[in-house]
Amino acid sequence: MHMEIPLTTKTAVKDNQETKNIVIQSEEELPFIKENDKRLEKAEFFKAMGDETRLRIIGMLAIDDLCMCEIVSGLDIPSSTVSHHLKLLERGSVIECRKERRFTVYRLQREKVLPYLR
Repeated sequence: MHMEIPLTTKTAVKDNQETKNIVIQSEEELPFIKENDKRLEKAEFFKAMGDETRLRIIGMLAIDDLCMCEIVSGLDIPSSTVSHHLKLLERGSVIECRKERRFTVYRLQREKVLPYLR
């Protein structure tokens, strides 16, 4: 199903039933809207993607898996700032991390993220 938005001039405000029908149509077109967990998951994903520094981190991780010290070095910003951004990227399921000896290594969820960036 493809949502077509009519190109008309607005002449009147829709009544309550009309706007309720629009909500129902939006939930049919985008089923995740009905489910709190899925809606929150999408919101966290787009929040994670919506920052210049996080996009720079994503760009680095699109090339290779990196630890925080490598990201700090590459971007030349404080580790506390990088840590904050990495937490938001993790919360949004944009990246995942793994322990390798004493390092935490970050990996971009390429298949999930890159289609939005190309």
